Amino acid sequence: MKIQKSLGYLLNLCARLMKRTLDAELIKYDITTTQWGVLKLLSQENHLSQAEIADRANGDRATLGAVIDKLIAKGLVKKELSPKDRRSYIVTILPSATIIVDEVSQLAENVNHLALQGLSQEQMDTFTECLRVILLNLEEKKDHA
Repeated sequence: MKIQKSLGYLLNLCARLMKRTLDAELIKYDITTTQWGVLKLLSQENHLSQAEIADRANGDRATLGAVIDKLIAKGLVKKELSPKDRRSYIVTILPSATIIVDEVSQLAENVNHLALQGLSQEQMDTFTECLRVILLNLEEKKDHA
């Protein structure tokens, strides 16, 4: 099979191009797509531990710790010792970040629309459902490894 027909290659290429497109939009906000993902997550589920953020973002704790430190330095989030577990920190989004989240949410939506141009609603729904099945298959494999 030619690489251009490989599912992994095509998904990876699409993801990289979507990330690059969104990164270009995020320059004016001085945040990366990874930082954006953490801000969006916290805007939906605030007051999470670093471990919870890593789990939900499907990332590793060390990398997300560095991302959170950068967001703290930018005044967008804060972290405090957890009252339940003094070994962990709770990360909270700050009001200064909510404006960014609102504006960037629209930019991210625009990138999604750009990527899906030319597809009917039915095709978009089918594609999204197929991606969910692929994710479930791979997560199940990871859980059994």
